[in-house]
Amino acid sequence: MTNDEQEGVELTPGGLKKLGNLANMKDEIIANAIRERGGGQAQVNQLRSDYRNLKVGELANLAAAGDTDAETAIKILKQARKKRDKYGNQ
Repeated sequence: MTNDEQEGVELTPGGLKKLGNLANMKDEIIANAIRERGGGQAQVNQLRSDYRNLKVGELANLAAAGDTDAETAIKILKQARKKRDKYGNQ
């Protein structure tokens, strides 16, 4: 990755690993990112309420530090497209 810190959230090495190919979404609000990937309000509602307005990168860093609720949020983000594709809505 090049100069991530210049564009908002600075990902820790662990945070970058948690996001993988979604690292480009690090500066998006998690709720918006889930919807953008095809998730619905049901997935957003699974997030801890105080995490819904955090950025994806912030949650990835928290997950890398051992925060299980942040880890769940990242998993929901990663599964959003899978759930959408399952029903054929691309």
